[in-house]
Amino acid sequence: MENSRSICLDTSVLINNLRGEKETLEFIRNLENDGATLSTTTINSFELFYGAYRSKRQERNLTATRTLLNRLILLDLTGEASDEAGHILASLEKKGEVIGFRDALIAAIAITHKMTLATNDTEHFKRISSLQVLAAP
Repeated sequence: MENSRSICLDTSVLINNLRGEKETLEFIRNLENDGATLSTTTINSFELFYGAYRSKRQERNLTATRTLLNRLILLDLTGEASDEAGHILASLEKKGEVIGFRDALIAAIAITHKMTLATNDTEHFKRISSLQVLAAP
């Protein structure tokens, strides 16, 4: 699998997948057909569970979330990623380009695992020069 890519799926992509949005399903299917290794972070996992627990269809959404996450590699927040996230936030704050701390953590995990981040929220993530961003539908 020398030509395969390592793609970290952001929460926006995962939610669209759970909602069955056709363009997102096709996007993910194409990544899989191209041999991409698909993952997400523990931060994205938290965001999905948080949304599921807040939803009116809690049990159904929890089951769907667990099923989806079981198909992906789950990337942990390491000490190295924590260091990188702190650097990202401080650097962006100095430029007046603040992003949410969860986005900084997600980006740092993707960077330290040498992953491209697939997201619908390219505006925030493209501010991070060391992060490879793939725009998702």
